[in-house]
Amino acid sequence: MSTDQKPIFIHIGTQKTGSTSIQAFLWGKHKELHANGVHYVKAGRKRAAHNHLAIVERNGDVAPLMDNLVAEIEAHPDHTHVISSEMFFRSSVSEMLAQYLPTEMKHRVRLIAYLRRQDKFLESMFKQALKNGRFRGTPQAYWAKRGNAVRYSEVLDRFASDFGKEALIVRPFERGAFPEGDIVKDFAQHIGVDADMTNMPDQAPSNLTLSHEVSHLLGMLNRTTDVNTRVLIREISRHNTRGAVRSSDCYLPSERREIMQTCADDNAYVHQTYCPELPQLFDFSDLADDVADVPATDAERLQHLQEGIYAVLRAIGKTHKTTPR
Repeated sequence: MSTDQKPIFIHIGTQKTGSTSIQAFLWGKHKELHANGVHYVKAGRKRAAHNHLAIVERNGDVAPLMDNLVAEIEAHPDHTHVISSEMFFRSSVSEMLAQYLPTEMKHRVRLIAYLRRQDKFLESMFKQALKNGRFRGTPQAYWAKRGNAVRYSEVLDRFASDFGKEALIVRPFERGAFPEGDIVKDFAQHIGVDADMTNMPDQAPSNLTLSHEVSHLLGMLNRTTDVNTRVLIREISRHNTRGAVRSSDCYLPSERREIMQTCADDNAYVHQTYCPELPQLFDFSDLADDVADVPATDAERLQHLQEGIYAVLRAIGKTHKTTPR
């Protein structure tokens, strides 16, 4: 890429790494960003994210969308361009982008990928599948089903093959490594945007980690009623009901160590190949050998269930009208 050519940043995820916050910034500040030389591409985007482009790539004719995207980039030659979807982290998307982007544009592409430690990723994806009603089993059953799908090297290698290893910016999703612990500020510095521009009006927290119990109850509602659980989740997040938000409540430390051991070779390869400048890919201080398994007691499990039931019932009461008796 010559010095007079502006880069094209493509944020490729992964899932459960703060993409919603990044996209809220890009969408909410798109006018200010454009005025400062950064264009958040509209083609292939509905509202804040380019998920539509990823969906069409998988299920339809993506050529018209990509033609529009290329034309839009060409129409703003003096701007840096940004495209973002957590759904882009798959080999077929790399192949699609390499096929439809002109050679000149391919040389300008910079790919930003955030990677979450696999035990945390599995827990987060399990809870999402559970609350959406798509999975009914235990965290251990989900691990057995999806455990082989949490290695990152295959997709990263595909993007490297199509765009060059130097095009990849690989970052661990570790808040301690971000400026002020903020992934949006971290993303902004990589696309050349001043951190002050990332300041946003106070908003309700997005994508909080709901407890295992709340996720299970929401899944039951999704399968058996027409209650809009997205509305419930927003209400629970706004109110931050006691016990409704909880992480690290699906796998014991010994299970987490086992998950990470199965990913150790792949993670070592990713670290050495794509981000050797980092002292480590992930922080394992919470998984030290002396961190013992401390299962919840019967009393604690009952309390967690009661708190989960209360959080969901309260949200239903606040968001759904009742019929007068």
